[in-house]
Amino acid sequence: MRVKIYSLLAILLFIITGCEEKHLITDVSYRVTVDSAFHSVLSLASNRNNDLFSVFDHDLPLEQQEALKFLYAFMPLNDLADYDGEFFLANVGRTLSTRQLMPWGTEIPEELFLHYVLPVRVNNENLDSFRIIFHDEIAGRIKGKSMLEAALEINHWCHEKVTYQPSDSRTSSPVFTILSARGRCGEESTFTVAALRTAGIPARQVYTPRWAHSDDNHAWVEFWAGGRWYYMGACEPEPVPDRGWFTEPARRAMMVHTKSFGAFSGDENILKRSEKYTEINNLSKYAITKKIFVRTLSADHKTLKDAMVEYQLYNYAEFYPIAAVPSGENGLSTLETGLGDLLIWGYKDDCFGFRKISVAETDTIDLILENRQPGNISLDLDLDVPVKRSPLPDITGEIISSNNARLDDENRIREAYINTWITRKEAVALAVRLKTDTGAIADLLSRSMGNYNQIVELLGNVPDTMIDETISMLQVVSEKDLRDTRASVFLDHLKNTSYVELKDTDRKLFVNYILNPRISSEILSPWRSWFLEKLTADFRKDAFNDPEIIAGLLDSLLVLADKENYSRTPLTPTGTWSLKVTDSRSRAICYVAICRSLGIASRLDPGRNIPQFLKDGVWHDVYFKDQKAPSPEKGFVRFSSSDKNPVPQYYIHFTLARFENGRYNTLEYNENTGVNDFSEELQLPPGYYMLVTGNRLDDSRILASLTFFNLNEGEHRNIEIRLRQNMSPPVSYGHAELSDLAPVISSDNEMQRSLSEAGAVLLWTEPDREPTKHVLNDLRSLSEELNRWPGCFIFLNVSGSNTNDLRDPASFAGLPERTVFTNDLNLSLLKKMVRDSSVSDISFPVVIMVKSNGNIILHSSGYRIGIGEQILRLTSNTQ
Repeated sequence: MRVKIYSLLAILLFIITGCEEKHLITDVSYRVTVDSAFHSVLSLASNRNNDLFSVFDHDLPLEQQEALKFLYAFMPLNDLADYDGEFFLANVGRTLSTRQLMPWGTEIPEELFLHYVLPVRVNNENLDSFRIIFHDEIAGRIKGKSMLEAALEINHWCHEKVTYQPSDSRTSSPVFTILSARGRCGEESTFTVAALRTAGIPARQVYTPRWAHSDDNHAWVEFWAGGRWYYMGACEPEPVPDRGWFTEPARRAMMVHTKSFGAFSGDENILKRSEKYTEINNLSKYAITKKIFVRTLSADHKTLKDAMVEYQLYNYAEFYPIAAVPSGENGLSTLETGLGDLLIWGYKDDCFGFRKISVAETDTIDLILENRQPGNISLDLDLDVPVKRSPLPDITGEIISSNNARLDDENRIREAYINTWITRKEAVALAVRLKTDTGAIADLLSRSMGNYNQIVELLGNVPDTMIDETISMLQVVSEKDLRDTRASVFLDHLKNTSYVELKDTDRKLFVNYILNPRISSEILSPWRSWFLEKLTADFRKDAFNDPEIIAGLLDSLLVLADKENYSRTPLTPTGTWSLKVTDSRSRAICYVAICRSLGIASRLDPGRNIPQFLKDGVWHDVYFKDQKAPSPEKGFVRFSSSDKNPVPQYYIHFTLARFENGRYNTLEYNENTGVNDFSEELQLPPGYYMLVTGNRLDDSRILASLTFFNLNEGEHRNIEIRLRQNMSPPVSYGHAELSDLAPVISSDNEMQRSLSEAGAVLLWTEPDREPTKHVLNDLRSLSEELNRWPGCFIFLNVSGSNTNDLRDPASFAGLPERTVFTNDLNLSLLKKMVRDSSVSDISFPVVIMVKSNGNIILHSSGYRIGIGEQILRLTSNTQ
């Protein structure tokens, strides 16, 4: 009733004052929606009232007021907790000014401006003042260009600043992405969207949460110009829009989606609509799609409303929900997806059911949800992926050559900036002055990249007696922390760490679980001094003796609002304390931060992310009042495997999940942890578990297996990881003449001998492209195993890029020992090698494995993760 009354008042106010000043939001009904949501946020964020809302005390123009209200109305909790009103006001002012200055400002529909230009946030990044800092530089770069030309030019500007490099899941802010000159695809696309919005061009990050054909995901950019949406690869400029190396993989995707900030009501395919954001299904722009329907039924075959249906895709050795769509009044859930295989998982309360489907052969399925476990059984699932489609028509070679020349120039500009970073010689000289480990300092400063000056500042500001602790702390945080954390933050942690006896009795525990400022994937902040000031001396003393009381304090202090933090970016511990409204994950992080501030060893349990504290040498789980604590007794699991080629790895070949609330939730152990690296038994709560294993074959099909079991109290269970093997005869791709390789390795006797004894792996690559960098990383991760094979690796550059001489020995770092680089710019060698074969697709990178007798036993074309593993499996067949 309050909302209705407020809406009537707002409409009346509009009638009285609507003509006096220009509105940003001209749609009266939408303005009422924004005002209503804004007033809800006023209550939600009342504990930070002055920090957030005092800006409205200024004499703001109506457009600025409405822009600020729009941002506040729909922002996630972490923005309300960790930023202030002056920050948002400055960004709003810059954005509204840009709208007036850019020639296309008046062309952009109001709805697109609100949802895709005005928001500072793109996805889950740390926010900064990028659009204020770089506005003039970007505006100068695109002066005189059309909107479409400007968008393409901005991508060239982005490429000058940033190139691809894999990293952890925390997303750096655009400014720090520039500072390090590199980022993963999520950071590149966030950065590029920010740059486009800085120029007043509507833009959004789109992504496939998981590929079907390969164990990875990807993010890119869509921008609006001239009445339609286009796409492009972030920091990967092409001469025309709607072109990128990921075009072919996207045509095989099962889901491509984007989030629209605010209560978006456009005519696109809505996947999920919430009060704060709208999720849009973009897949039909890229792939052939089909709608499927799932009817959820109870055990007595009655339709179930509000059952959650997850459409799960195999990737990273788990079944990952690419979409979750609740059933409606008729028990139906529907999804438009690609033509591959999915595991459909439905649940409501403690009842669940699952079924594997092939989308191409499915229209409607009935899914019965029951309150019973499958029992101790294993199920084998053969999973197909969407077929590879014919390539799209390409553009002319002259346009590509011109674009490649620009890319070379942009690479040189970026390299010139990178060359301004601290050198190893300078780092060693600093270490000598500090009288400390030269190797450690040189390594830390190298990994800090463009943020090296902050690390130098930190080292210069700590007393000599704290240098060892400083180095230890910097070595235990993530590489990204070194790249985007200010010296003052690190200094706060060093100066306010409680140096308890543990420092001397178990230094590893002290460094990792007390000194360490990194807890989960939150941005690092100076929380130690904050908590030492906020908590009384008596409480600190009591909590040190009984860490459970910290959970009680947070129970009394905090309101839990998981849905409000839809960005899934954790609040900082100080933000959680200040706002006093938080999500479950941020609350757990806050608990650990308070413990470490008081000198209590604490962590989030590897796998379950449950907060724990260490007492008497035992890790104790911590649960809050809204959580149901499982039995304090534990069951024990140990992994083993006889597989060697390759050794099974977590999130690559297997995962373990625990049943909670109707679904199995994957335990989050470190990616790429080998089965033998789980040296100790896992201590887990008793309950139902599911082991997933998967073997992805050369043609991208998956041989998967689900094993369900019940883990009892005190039980010690050994789980042997066995990957299902392909029993089909090996595929032959024809014959290649090894004599064609003679000019490449004519002066290298070792390579000639290697070729004649075992054969070769030939890789035609585009060095500046992300897919090639994935291939290099694949081979580096398995270089020790691949070195046991006597064959050789020959990289052939096809892109025309001369920025990095691929024959430079530094390019061999970390790759198999018998590796050589050369060029094949006109593809003459590729054409010779495949003339007598069935290889026809030459999407790059192209990987061909040839035995010493010339038989081709592997052909991979285009973007693919895991090619190193495919090569490793075949090495035994070439000796």
